[in-house]
Amino acid sequence: MSKIFLTGASGNVGRPTLSELLKRGCEVTALVHKNSDIEGCRKIEGKISSAARYADEVASADAVIHLASTRSMDRKKVVKEDILGTGLLLDNWRKGNFVYMSSTCVYGIPCGPLTEQHPVCVPMYWYDIGKMCGESQLAMEPARPGRGVGISLRMALLFGPGRGKQFLEDVYANCLGGTIFAFETEEAMETAGASFVGPADLARAIADSLELKSAGAYNISSGFCTWRDLIETICRKSGLKPKIDLVSGLPRGARYRRLPQSRSYVDASLFSSLTGFTPEQGLDELVEAFIRGQS
Repeated sequence: MSKIFLTGASGNVGRPTLSELLKRGCEVTALVHKNSDIEGCRKIEGKISSAARYADEVASADAVIHLASTRSMDRKKVVKEDILGTGLLLDNWRKGNFVYMSSTCVYGIPCGPLTEQHPVCVPMYWYDIGKMCGESQLAMEPARPGRGVGISLRMALLFGPGRGKQFLEDVYANCLGGTIFAFETEEAMETAGASFVGPADLARAIADSLELKSAGAYNISSGFCTWRDLIETICRKSGLKPKIDLVSGLPRGARYRRLPQSRSYVDASLFSSLTGFTPEQGLDELVEAFIRGQS
């Protein structure tokens, strides 16, 4: 039985990951916020920045999975928790792989298709800077006897239920509210969109990455959808009529929502070729599960 030290276990990615690890027979010690309601693991209350609370646990674990993130745009929070906190975890890592949850935000919003060799972007937000710094810290860690490799997983847009503002929540709320989704060109209406990942697929990929032998960054995705496909799927499963229009600029006095007018497709074939990972969650299933969770 593997002993896993897990951060972010009570979050949108952490909950399905904890379930997947327990299903695989892992013994999990989780660093959690106070009053966390997760079950099936040993819990340590604290923040990533409070290293004294968890140093021995990290050192004795067979692997580390670091999912915790402030998801903040505030410089002080990102530096203290996301950047320095990740460094403290790395200081105490002794055995097995270290899996860090990054994001495809490191690519910015280019056209794609995006492979792991694509250069990272000039960051726009402190959240992006935090993810880039986390990846860099892990890449710079020297090899040590007994340790595995450092893995950064660049997850696509998460399509699933969540706590706090999630992308599907925003689009769903706008569909319910009768918002008109605005596209500037016919091409954007037909092609703009992004790669996405389902929570169960992501959890399986995280667990599979514990067996990787090659350090580096890996894209993780369940598929790709255009924004039009997403809007129409949400409306179809909610009994609504989609409101989509070509709009040059956003005129006053009307209710419009402008999604990114770009196509961000990530190529996740490298991870699949090394692990045998095959996505199982499609757009219809994920949207249906999300809507069911809102009722």
